[in-house]
Amino acid sequence: MSTPVHRRVLVAGAGCWIVASLGFVVLELLAAVAVPGYSYTEHYISTLGVPAWSPRAYLLNGALYLQGVLFVAGAVLVSRAVRARWSGAVFVVLAVVAAAGDFLVAFVYGGSPLWNDGHQSLHALGAVLAIFGGNLAIIAGTAVAGRAVGGRTYRVAGLLIAAAGLVIFALLQNYDYWAVRYAPIGAVERGCVYTVMLWQLLTGVVLLVRGRALRSAG
Repeated sequence: MSTPVHRRVLVAGAGCWIVASLGFVVLELLAAVAVPGYSYTEHYISTLGVPAWSPRAYLLNGALYLQGVLFVAGAVLVSRAVRARWSGAVFVVLAVVAAAGDFLVAFVYGGSPLWNDGHQSLHALGAVLAIFGGNLAIIAGTAVAGRAVGGRTYRVAGLLIAAAGLVIFALLQNYDYWAVRYAPIGAVERGCVYTVMLWQLLTGVVLLVRGRALRSAG
């Protein structure tokens, strides 16, 4: 793979992650402001995807689909750009797992046909795949993107973000025992969801800078 192709593919992957992270946050906000009394700290994110309660449920559910697609697309592109074979394969698989979770959460929303048929557990499964899988993907993704970035600072930052997400996810799974006295449920859930968004934004920006450096060097 020549340097110009390497740079273009790297930048394309970075762009996917930047759009995914910022797009999710913006669409979530637009959905939230349409629901009187909605609280980022007290309510689950997916509550915004229930049409009977959220007038802009399509925005939140659309954001989940967008996140899933762009997360995987970025993983494929960046892995290809840095020629990461095995680590790239692991990263892509974990990104697909997380994306499947995003899709399940968006498709099996409160009041959806599957939800009303008693398959609410699919929504819960989707949340686990999206959050746990997404934060595991950060670990693999940091190793892959780190091949282009170089140095230790980025790798340490990426691993710290993943560690924070996994710890907060554990708190969420045991909320009634470990976290109920210290933080409201919405804040805890967002703590382990937003780590994925933060990593995508950080990595996307760092890779764009790297792509610019490659262009200058070329």
